[in-house]
Parts: sequence; structure tokens; C-alpha cells
Amino acid sequence: MKKLIVITSPRFFQGESTILSHLFDEGMQRLHLRKPDSDANELRKLLDRIPDVHYPKVVLHDCFGLAVEYGLGGVHLNRRNRQAPDGFTGAISRSCHSIGELGQFGQLDYLFLSPIFKSISKEGYGNGFEPETLRQASDAGIIHDKVIALGGIDLTTLPLLRPFRFGGAAVLGALWGSHPSADKENSIINQYKKLQAWN
Repeated sequence: MKKLIVITSPRFFQGESTILSHLFDEGMQRLHLRKPDSDANELRKLLDRIPDVHYPKVVLHDCFGLAVEYGLGGVHLNRRNRQAPDGFTGAISRSCHSIGELGQFGQLDYLFLSPIFKSISKEGYGNGFEPETLRQASDAGIIHDKVIALGGIDLTTLPLLRPFRFGGAAVLGALWGSHPSADKENSIINQYKKLQAWN
């Protein structure tokens, strides 16, 4: 079973905590809470509205102290935050943007490789990898079940991942669209179910 990881919309929106709670109810196993322009208090408000039973499934991209405070499941290293908090025992993941980087960070719990396809949510963000490059990296064991495909992942591109050895895929734009809101909850939940069924 391949993993499906959800990355939050970069901006907060009305009704977000309710939708996230319902996505957990639908079986979401891993949520990456990524709000690059937010502060700890804003993240805290969102976390406080999510049932704490789901905290072990949440991974933070910023304000790593909250991961310890709330007992969250992981932290995600990036250019802004390059080190996990001292003594942190949850999962540690990282973003990689080249095949070469995958080998450098193989000791971590899992890695994002992006952009696999042209990004949906970030305009002008890379054109993705050539299929032959991905095939060679899979054959060499560089792409394996701890590597998660990110970038341009939607219902049309998910099947294109099958020939490669990715452990799963992460979605952002394909789930949230460009302007998520409380009144789009049903369509977001339905879209999640379709994405979840890609296996």
C-alpha cells in the first residue's frame, strides 16, 4: 500500500480545522502542516481545533518547538529549518530537489523528491524529472519506499508513478485547489477519497 501524504494549503482559511479533522476521519495517516508565513500562535490555534488523537499523524514544517509541546508525529527539515529539536523522537523528513540529495539524507525517516511533474500549486516551479532519470534511480535503489513523490501530483499523474519505486505521493494543489474554503468541504473530501484510491 503506497502512502498518500497531505500538505496543507500554505494559507489559513475559514473552516480549515473542521476539514482537516474530517480528512483524518476518512483515513488520512499523515498531514504535513506547512504554513511558511505563519507564527507559532497561529499554528497553535489550528492545532487546538484538531482532536489531539490525531497529533501523532501531524508533521510540522516550522516552529518545531510545537512538535515537542503537542507531541506531534514529526518535523520536516527544509531551507528555513535545517535541524530537528534536541531530543525530538518523532519522524524526521526532508525535502530534496535532486536525485543526488536522496543519497545524502538516507538516514532520515523519509524524503520528499520534487518536483516530479510540473507543480500545480507553485507557478514556474520546475518542469519535473525525465521518466528515464526516475527509472534509473529506481533501478539503482536510490528511489525506494522511503522516497515520496511531490510536485504536480494529481489524479492524472498518480498512475505515472507506478513504474517507479516511490513509497507514496504527497498532494497539495490537487486536493485544495487555489482557493480552499469551508463551503468546498464536500468537494475536498470527495477529491481526497479519489486520490486515496490511487493504489
